[in-house]
Amino acid sequence: MNAVSKSAAAFVGIAVPGVLIAVTAFVAPLPSGSGERGPEQVRLPAAATTAVCPGPLSLADGAAGTDEEFEAAEAPTTVARAVSASMTAPDGSQGAAGIDAAVLGGDELFATDPGDPFVTGADGMGAPVLYAGTPAGESPALVSAVQTADAESGDYAGLAALSCSEPVTRAMFSGASTMTGEDSRLLIGNPTDAPVTVRVSLSGESGPVPVAGEDSLTVQPQSLRTVVLGALAEGVPVVGAEVTAEDGRVTAALQHIRRDGLDPRGIEYAAPEAPASTRTVVPVGTEGAVRLRVSNPSDTAVTARLGAHSADGPEALPTGSVAIPAHGTAEVDLGEMSAGDVMLEADTDISATASVTVDTDEGQDVAHYPGVESLGDTQLVAVPTDEWGAPLGGDLVLAAGEGSVDVVPVGANGERGDARTLALDPQRALVLGLADFGDARALELRSTTDDAFATVAAQSDSGASAVGIPAPPQGVGYQDVRLER
Repeated sequence: MNAVSKSAAAFVGIAVPGVLIAVTAFVAPLPSGSGERGPEQVRLPAAATTAVCPGPLSLADGAAGTDEEFEAAEAPTTVARAVSASMTAPDGSQGAAGIDAAVLGGDELFATDPGDPFVTGADGMGAPVLYAGTPAGESPALVSAVQTADAESGDYAGLAALSCSEPVTRAMFSGASTMTGEDSRLLIGNPTDAPVTVRVSLSGESGPVPVAGEDSLTVQPQSLRTVVLGALAEGVPVVGAEVTAEDGRVTAALQHIRRDGLDPRGIEYAAPEAPASTRTVVPVGTEGAVRLRVSNPSDTAVTARLGAHSADGPEALPTGSVAIPAHGTAEVDLGEMSAGDVMLEADTDISATASVTVDTDEGQDVAHYPGVESLGDTQLVAVPTDEWGAPLGGDLVLAAGEGSVDVVPVGANGERGDARTLALDPQRALVLGLADFGDARALELRSTTDDAFATVAAQSDSGASAVGIPAPPQGVGYQDVRLER
């Protein structure tokens, strides 16, 4: 099943001497004898959504660069949930996208027709799963999926949740390490029907990190490929990893497992950071010891200025800046912090991730909070669930800013509850318990500003994890096509 093909607009080029005509379902050919004229508006249908959940922790035996201690036990039980909520089409009609779920490159798991909202149960996962949202007519496909691994004891004790990711051309992760006791892996998925060439580059505290062997690989159609970073560069404490799709789009997540001898020190899936920018906002939903990683993709060294907020107001940091070498990744210890945000400004584009360590009964767990893009008009995030389908505890965090955000709970039947309008404050972050939204299976976020940045923090007895807000769906759009004689 190829979700991309469901939303692709077909263009046919017809060439005759001296004439080029673009033929579409929406644009008529140029009349005979006409010359150059302004662009035509091509009407594009609502796009299908595509998300890949990478599945259980990758623990492949014999993987290069992997310590034996990481092969001692099975991965914790992993479950996934998908939610489809209704949206309004340009003509005023409403409908929810259908959900097609299938093992990536394998059998179909289930399919629902477009029309009514739908919430799945907590479906057990044994492999990567592709979720495709098929629009109901011209209503945007508002679909979100989340996977959760939660283990209170054992070699892989901890909590790791992830909003299943959409295909991108580039993904950056600043929170990796290849030291003994740390296993960092890139999980790269290709949900399309054509192979994609992917380049992986690494950065560290002194700049680029040389990669052992080839720095490019091919991800076959409808498959997921695991890249063990320790096999590319062993023994590097601070690693930034950039994934670039050379000829297509892929999904990407960073899997991070930490151990100290026989003691578990955390499991986590990290989502890609927001594209590098001169201003980066990192909402942080977990209280604990925070270490900030900052990556600099530019050709010149840069110093980033730091600030932070909690729900009580501005937070004092042990340092107000961090220096990052060209094509490098730097780390700074911010100490104990409350839930809130970290904000960075620099003269060149940067990206960042905050890693929070919390104590648990088994040892420790870790949560990776990447820098995020500002919220759009309407976005949906499925709430992480335990293996029996009950929503986990945690918080919704909105960084300090201006404007307002409406938060709408989506219940077990897919129906919306009452909207709650939250006024942003430029001097403090907003931290709201997920329990404040009842038995919500998902939260719909509607922003009235381009200064709203949010994340969801999941929490259980096993630890903590960060859950990003998926990108907004694409509704009916228009594209300029210039026609010339």
